[in-house]
Amino acid sequence: MNDSGREPGPRCLWCGQPLGDGPSRRRYCARPRLCRDQAYRDRRRAKQAQPARGALARAGHSLDVHLQNVREVLLQAVLQGDAWPGVFALAAAGVESRAADLVRVCVLEERAAGTSWERIGEPFGISADAARKRWGHWVLAPDSDDEEPLSGG
Repeated sequence: MNDSGREPGPRCLWCGQPLGDGPSRRRYCARPRLCRDQAYRDRRRAKQAQPARGALARAGHSLDVHLQNVREVLLQAVLQGDAWPGVFALAAAGVESRAADLVRVCVLEERAAGTSWERIGEPFGISADAARKRWGHWVLAPDSDDEEPLSGG
């Protein structure tokens, strides 16, 4: 039982303000149409980001699988002392390559979400121009069966 007296009515899906009187099917504030327009832009942006999110999941999974395999190989090499020459360098190179793919896909995801180059470069300690130069030419390749989620432009 609600002790506040009046049950809350329908609210705008974007800003949460009460919709008041009007058609019961209304989902956004009546005027101005900012809430409806902003919700439309957000839905469109989210739809455009779906391929990047899929590529992000694939790149993350690829890195995770590779790290598990590297851990097993390195553990066997260290514990049993039967490492062949180059095993450590080969393992590190694979991790570096997959981590670079993951970084590129994360940057694409950030750009799809509308994040500025300045904000993207900040955690890496680089300027907006450096971030744009490093990652700006990367685009998502069409869905394919191969492991590489990105292609250079």
